Amino acid sequence: MDDFEEAKMAKSIYKAEILSRPNVVGLGVGYKTSGSRVLDEFSLVVLVRNKLPPVSLRPQEMIPAEVAGVRTDVLEVGVLRPFVSHTERVRPAPGGVSIGHYEITAGTLGCVVRDRSSGEPMILSNNHVLANRNAAQLGDPILQPGPADGGVPERDTIALLERFETIRFNEEPPTCSLAQAYARFGNTLARWAGSQHQVQAVQLRPQATNQIDAALARPIAAADVVDEILEIGKVNGVGEAELGMEVIKSGRTTAFTSGTINVLDATVTVNYGDERTATFEHQIVSSPMSQGGDSGSLLVASESKFAVGLLYAGSSQATLFNPIQTVLKILKVELALPAAKALDQRQSALERAQAVKAAYEAELLAMPNVVGVGIGLQHKEGRRTDEIGLVVMVDHKLPDALLRPEERLPDEIDGVPVDVKEVGQLRVD
Repeated sequence: MDDFEEAKMAKSIYKAEILSRPNVVGLGVGYKTSGSRVLDEFSLVVLVRNKLPPVSLRPQEMIPAEVAGVRTDVLEVGVLRPFVSHTERVRPAPGGVSIGHYEITAGTLGCVVRDRSSGEPMILSNNHVLANRNAAQLGDPILQPGPADGGVPERDTIALLERFETIRFNEEPPTCSLAQAYARFGNTLARWAGSQHQVQAVQLRPQATNQIDAALARPIAAADVVDEILEIGKVNGVGEAELGMEVIKSGRTTAFTSGTINVLDATVTVNYGDERTATFEHQIVSSPMSQGGDSGSLLVASESKFAVGLLYAGSSQATLFNPIQTVLKILKVELALPAAKALDQRQSALERAQAVKAAYEAELLAMPNVVGVGIGLQHKEGRRTDEIGLVVMVDHKLPDALLRPEERLPDEIDGVPVDVKEVGQLRVD
C-alpha cells in the first residue's frame, strides 16, 4: 500500500471520531506542512473553524499528532457556508449584497458600522442607494434585496433609513418665486407664439461641493445583519488609501473584483441623472472595478484587509470612492471590527490616554477649578460612549463665555479626547 492509500485508509477508519470533535468541520488527505514549507509527505489534514493554541484546548479537543502511523496537519478554514448570490435575499445579510430604498432600483450593502453614541449596528451605503438622492424621508423602508432584484416592502424590509449626508447638486429646483413666475410668463408667451420650446428655472450652485455620498439605515433586528463582507470576510480596521495600493471590493453587480488606486485627493464631477451633477473633493480613484448597482461597496486593501473607501460612482475606465475615514467621521459611526481587533484598539486607546495623562496631569491640575484628572469613557450630547479619553474633574462647570482663555479646557490633547465632569468640592467624609 502506497503512502496516499495509507492516509486514505487512516481517514476512513478515524473519520467519525475526528469529525465529532468540537471545532472540526472536515477531514481529508494532503501534503504535510511545516511552517511555510510544504513537505513531500502525505498527511491527514483536519479542517477546523479556528486554529487555537494547544494551551487553550481541552484534552478531548486536541488533534492527535498522528493517526494509525499517518501524521496529521491542521488547516483553519473558518465557517463553511454555501455560496450565495449577491442579488438574492440573505439573512443575516453581509456586506456586498443587493439593498436599496424602496423607490430606487438597487445598490450594495457596504458593511455594518456602529453608532458612536449608542453603539447600535447600522447599515452603511450611499445616499443615492438608501436615501434616493436626498428625496427620502427618515424612517423609509430599506429593502434587501433591492427592488430591482425582487425586493418588496411587505417581505424584504431589513432596515429603516436613519440619517444621510445631503448631496449638494450643482443645479437644484428653483426656490426663488420671482424666477418661477418669470419662467411661467415666458412659457405662456411662447405657447401664444406657437413655439415648441419651454423656459425652465433652475438654481445654479457652481461652487457647491461634497465630500461623501453616504447614508445609514437602522436594521429592524440586529440579527438580520452580519459583520462581514461576502467573499472578503471581516475587515481588520480602517486605513489610509495609498497610490498603487492593491484593493478589492464585493458588490451587488460585479461581485468580487480587484484593482489599483491610481489617483488621490481628486476633485470630480459626477452625473446623477435628470441633468443633475455634483462635485466631490478629496476623492479616491481606482482602475475600473465596478458597474451600476455596485454603489455602496466597501473598498478594502488586499494585503491588510483594512477598509479604505466607499464606492459611489464610476465609468468603464475608473471607479470613484469616498475616503472611509471621512465617511465615518461625518456620519458619526465606527467600523464594526473583529473582537480581537477591537480589544487591541481599546488597549491602544487606553495606553494613549495614560501617556497623555502622565504628560499633562500637573498642568491640568494647576488650572483654576480643576480638582482631578483621570481616564474614563467619554460623553457626547449627554450620552456615554465607548470612547476612552481623559476625564477632567472640576468643582463646577461654567459656560465658556464666563471663562478666560487660559481657563478653558481643550476638547482633546495630543489626539486624546477630553471630557469635563462636575464633581463639586471634594472633602473627607
